Amino acid sequence: MLEIPFDASYHFDDDLHDIPNNPTEMRQALTFLQSQLDDDTIDLKYRIQLLGLIGGYARILKDFSIAQQALDSAIDLSELIGDMRLRTANLIRLAHVYQWQQDYRISEELFEAAIASCQQNSDLESYLDFAYQHVGKCKFDQQQYEAAQHYFEQAMSLRISKADQSLIDSTQIAIDAVKRRRVSAG
Repeated sequence: MLEIPFDASYHFDDDLHDIPNNPTEMRQALTFLQSQLDDDTIDLKYRIQLLGLIGGYARILKDFSIAQQALDSAIDLSELIGDMRLRTANLIRLAHVYQWQQDYRISEELFEAAIASCQQNSDLESYLDFAYQHVGKCKFDQQQYEAAQHYFEQAMSLRISKADQSLIDSTQIAIDAVKRRRVSAG
């Protein structure tokens, strides 16, 4: 994948939302990625990957129209070439955009579609923990803490099996946030 010459790192706030560590540089990274799309020689899979990154960074920067447009294009191109893995990854990203816009009905429909695809197609099961994690965040945003915890625990079970410590840590942060919210809610 492409080396991005800007700081596009982020951290999570108490609401489990991604916050750019350097918003100015993340915006520069977004502009840089968008400029890469002008290259007519790149293959479709690479274009889809670029669109996915653009969608993710635009969401974090709250440029929802850019995020939605990029991710819709990524999904359409994924379907065009029959790449269900790229389609599923970008479907999860698009659901996350709707979540951040508080359009929870559409967000949950997209997450459920991603979960169903992952459960029905063994080639997609590596995305199931991501789908669970993000639908858990959607429930968290809606203050549905019991449902959020349920999804985070499902994600944790899969992530322990993957033995990826960064993913395990991410889910543990989410589980801890649910516990804090449940305690403070009484």
